Amino acid sequence: MAAKVYILYGSDNSGGGLGSNFSKSVGGIAVKEMNVNKKNILITLCIVTTIAFATGCKSAGALASLGTERDSEKITRAEFNLGETEGKIVVFISQPGWIKTPMDLRVTLTNSFNRMLEEKAGIKKERLTEYADVLKIRMEMPEDKRNNAIEVASKLGAQYVLAVQIMDFDISTFSEENFFSGQMITRTCLDNMKGEKLWPIGDEGCKEITIGFETEAGTLQSSVEKLSNATAYCVIRYLYDCKTANFRIPEEQKELDSYTW
Repeated sequence: MAAKVYILYGSDNSGGGLGSNFSKSVGGIAVKEMNVNKKNILITLCIVTTIAFATGCKSAGALASLGTERDSEKITRAEFNLGETEGKIVVFISQPGWIKTPMDLRVTLTNSFNRMLEEKAGIKKERLTEYADVLKIRMEMPEDKRNNAIEVASKLGAQYVLAVQIMDFDISTFSEENFFSGQMITRTCLDNMKGEKLWPIGDEGCKEITIGFETEAGTLQSSVEKLSNATAYCVIRYLYDCKTANFRIPEEQKELDSYTW
């Protein structure tokens, strides 16, 4: 069975010689009559529907992809944005005498903190202070003032001091050569030269960070540097706008971290 379809083409007196191609003229409009099989109509409708569906899926997929990309760009905002300040910054490391270490942690930690401040927080190198300069000033000060972070930083012409206290440190090697386990616990505050605590905000006290790893291949030096770098990162991430996807690191020991998960 066939259906009749009428298509309007234009005026019949246009001089185009439409002739027998048109079955009739309606109101001065030439109407062409065609026989169209219903099966062909259904096939055409199916093709159109399939194309529309496919296009819709692609659009939805593109939107979903866009949403995922945006999620990966989420930012954990700085608790105190050190990059928005001006003036010199001193990293002051305190190590109690009872904590015995195979290397001078004050050197390694100072280097790690300075590197993270420069690479992650965007602090210009000229704002930072090398450990050798900190040590020189400490040795020139009276013994009872050498461990005062604010006084040492003030002597160095700084406006801010990151005071890092080593609370515990342990590194172990195994019978297998070049395999180590280690842990470091620190507490850190950011102060200005007036003795005001700028970070952590509020009554939290200093930020305690616990870093550790188990049975990893390396050397004594690389293992200590791994602990120092991870410790520095876990502090500095609070002082700049950090990508949320990068905020946590494997070396961080979650169960001892007071930050909300």
